[in-house]
Amino acid sequence: MARPRNRRKPNATGRSDTSRFVRLDYRILGSNAYRSLSPNGRSLLVELVMLYNGENNGSLYLSVRDGAHRMGVADLTAASRAFDDLVAMGFIELAQEAHFKVKASETSRARCWRLTWLVGPGRTAPSSQFLEREPEPQTPARKRMERGQRALKAYRKARDGSKLPVLDCDTIGHFDPDLAPGAVLDSDTPNMQNGSFQPKSSIQDSATHIATTMGSGARRNLIGWWQPDFTPQLAALTFAAVLTSNHRSMAA
Repeated sequence: MARPRNRRKPNATGRSDTSRFVRLDYRILGSNAYRSLSPNGRSLLVELVMLYNGENNGSLYLSVRDGAHRMGVADLTAASRAFDDLVAMGFIELAQEAHFKVKASETSRARCWRLTWLVGPGRTAPSSQFLEREPEPQTPARKRMERGQRALKAYRKARDGSKLPVLDCDTIGHFDPDLAPGAVLDSDTPNMQNGSFQPKSSIQDSATHIATTMGSGARRNLIGWWQPDFTPQLAALTFAAVLTSNHRSMAA
């Protein structure tokens, strides 16, 4: 009987058949063009990269309607504007225009896109146009870019100086579960009302007071009251009697 194939084992090219990922280089995420993109533009860029399988750059078919559905937006105008922003900032290029036919025998296709930082069809070299693109001054995209770059600069400065907020935070101190709780003697409770006696750090097992409630023994005591324990007094009387007895024996 043939052994089952291990699907987690990498193939001959070193790739895993069970796990894929979307790759976005730091040069993309840190560029001025990316920082100028709106949330819709960034979301659409991820959706386009998801269509890339390693060999189909230049054949990434995605229409405005499908792009809006994949992005989770209902406004087709917003999705169309996101496509325009990606093209203007040099992240994608239109490889082929949309083509629709009414006849059933004709084939229809959405617009076809190419990612500029990857090798294109026919081994076309990547252009990476986004590295040289910036939005126009005094525009919302320009303001987004400036705010994003200031935030990245502050983060890098804090990281290089080991001053990240999480590292310097002392809101929650170190807690050692093995440490014993503090004694009662450490308390600053006023002791003028208890005869100026320091509170005890521990309470020994004692039967000084026995609560007598309903049940056995309740007939000889007040119900719901405390029955005093005379054990210490009896022990003292017994000790005194023993000493008296010994003294008389020695005198005789």
